[in-house]
Amino acid sequence: MFMRKFFLLAFLFLFPAISYSQPSLTFDTENYDFGIVAQSDTIEHTFEFSNKGDKELIIKKLVPS
Repeated sequence: MFMRKFFLLAFLFLFPAISYSQPSLTFDTENYDFGIVAQSDTIEHTFEFSNKGDKELIIKKLVPS
């Protein structure tokens, strides 16, 4: 019984520290206006971003919206 309480208290004290240390993706600009584009035009834009968090950021999949 004592060990169960000990682990529960240890978890409750450590949980906030674990939950706050995470990656944080920050974009320089979140959108870009291409203006009027003809169907035959090739357009591109590079979105710059950085990880402002304190954990490694891993991007597994990108999906256009």
